[in-house]
Amino acid sequence: MKKWILSDLDKNKVRELVSKYGLPTFTAMLLTIRGITSQKDIESFFDKECTLPDPYEIKDMDKAVKRIRDAVKDGERICVYGDYDCDGVTSTALLFSYLESMFADVLYYIPDRVKEGYGMNMDAVDHLHKQGVKLIVTVDNGISAIDEIYYAGTLGIDVVVTDHHTPQDVLPKASAVVDPHRLDDDSSFKDYCGAGLALMLAIALEDDSTSVIENYSELAAFGTIADLVPLSGVNRNIVSAGLRQIGNTDRRGITDLIDAAQIDKISAGNVGFRLAPRINAAGRLGSPYDALNLLLTEDEEVSVSLAAKLSELNSKRQTIENEIFGAICEKLKKEKELTYDRVLVVSDKGWNPGVIGIVASRITDKYGKPCIIISEDDEICKASGRSVQGFSIVDAIFACSGYLEKFGGHPMAAGLSIKKENIGAFRRAINDYADKLDSMPLLPIKIDCNLNPETIVTDMVHQLSKFEPFGYGNPKPVFGINNMKLEKVIPLSGGKHIKLSVSRGNARLNFVRFSTTPEDFPYPEGSQLDFAVALDINVYQQKEYLSFSIRDIKPSGFDTEKAMLEIQLYDSYKKGVLSPALSDKYPSRDEFAAVYIYVKKAQRHKYTIDSILSALKSTTIGAFKLLIILDIMKELELIEYERAGDEIIITLKDTPKVDLNSSNIYKRLKEDTSNV
Repeated sequence: MKKWILSDLDKNKVRELVSKYGLPTFTAMLLTIRGITSQKDIESFFDKECTLPDPYEIKDMDKAVKRIRDAVKDGERICVYGDYDCDGVTSTALLFSYLESMFADVLYYIPDRVKEGYGMNMDAVDHLHKQGVKLIVTVDNGISAIDEIYYAGTLGIDVVVTDHHTPQDVLPKASAVVDPHRLDDDSSFKDYCGAGLALMLAIALEDDSTSVIENYSELAAFGTIADLVPLSGVNRNIVSAGLRQIGNTDRRGITDLIDAAQIDKISAGNVGFRLAPRINAAGRLGSPYDALNLLLTEDEEVSVSLAAKLSELNSKRQTIENEIFGAICEKLKKEKELTYDRVLVVSDKGWNPGVIGIVASRITDKYGKPCIIISEDDEICKASGRSVQGFSIVDAIFACSGYLEKFGGHPMAAGLSIKKENIGAFRRAINDYADKLDSMPLLPIKIDCNLNPETIVTDMVHQLSKFEPFGYGNPKPVFGINNMKLEKVIPLSGGKHIKLSVSRGNARLNFVRFSTTPEDFPYPEGSQLDFAVALDINVYQQKEYLSFSIRDIKPSGFDTEKAMLEIQLYDSYKKGVLSPALSDKYPSRDEFAAVYIYVKKAQRHKYTIDSILSALKSTTIGAFKLLIILDIMKELELIEYERAGDEIIITLKDTPKVDLNSSNIYKRLKEDTSNV
């Protein structure tokens, strides 16, 4: 269950854009929703040229260029020091390739995710010193390597830092620190990823953007899409240029990776969801050098082999991810008290630390709560956390830093290391932090605008294509199509997916819901439903057809925000927190009977909280009462039920008539509600 947020729309501004610039109404509407309304901003947004700012406006870029040029001229050995994720690998490939083209004496180094962890380390510096390295150029890391860079200096190694992460209070003592997030940096654009910043460095070194963009923008596009930096401004231009360049790339590895992934259309979505994960899989489960060598090799046999290997690793990653996800869901079923926490903290042995970040995202989406997944070890355990918008998980972790060995990240994602014996105390501490909030932010889904199903045409999708590339900061639009009657649920792909035939007035549409079986779909035929969908086009026998993929569903007019807040109240109550809001939450016998009669009559495999509440059509039964009633029914052995987030599986039991007053839950709630 998600909170639907409908974007504001200034209809007067839409009419102004249509009149002033001759734009189609649908295009003008989407531009207005995204706040792109001036002639300059509109022209910039739709600019198909790769217009980039002067790289020298970034602080210390001049120092970085001078030091690198001196090293090349003097024949000093240079090391490009990267990172093991897609941004780090593409950054390394980009700068290494460019320096090689300058005939530099250059090598590369990427730390091992498990053995070394992120960023520079002393052992790596020693290793590079033995290799005769005189200059290290970091990409996608280095801003926090204060001690390591100082140590390198004692060995006679200079360091040029290029990084896009937030600096600490003190900058490293490097020959140059190129980071747009420096407090003294006045550059016009700040949101580069590591590969984007490496591209700007190469442009500064070459003193010509055209040739660098032609030769390296596809690598920068990969890193920019994968690292989830906003696809606006300069990043949008980099990705647009890179996507065009991918079709003409001389890099065999990219071509063979596209073939291995069986991609027939180059788009930001396919890069983000099908290509970048293959590059990331090398660093998660194998060696990041396999991904790097794929991007650098000119040997056809090596390229095909590495592309196949990365695809196999990605398949293995998916299997491991699903296994960990399933294990966590089972753990939360068995240890139900964990699910009442505002921040889910789950730990166990054997969970691959390179995969738990992806799993954390899925758990947050399923349960609607921030979560931290910890891979246990005998001593130091590694963890990844993900959050919901409005709750800074890195701030929450910082508040509990006394229990941690290392930590870092962003408001929506963070990583940490912790001693095994501190896990329990950390879980309590971070939830004490969260419990001080009146309520937790709700998992949102943003609706660009509502559409009339009778007026949707394929030309709208063609207009949408002008807004590409889509990604973080420029998401693919999601539209609300409301008050639709569910006519039929049709299985697809052997029941792995479903097609929903829906109608309203004269409109008859088919919506696709992926990764949902007919048995798991909680809404019966005949339901009135609201849909959040993305639009696309399918071509069959040279004819275009509208395609609708479902992003979310709710019963028509259902107040998801109210229900989600009541679920939070229920979770707090199960932890022993008494709130004044409980005063009217004591269910009557009639309400109890209404829920029981509905469940007995429906006898479905899976429900959602909103599907039950909408079917009951009760003005007095909300999410809190429903969950309490289900608890009581389970206690009295009328049902078995499991809940994960807002999903509920109910199994009826053949139990004779019971006495409601024999329920301890019922009696305790009556006492608690009378005391608040």
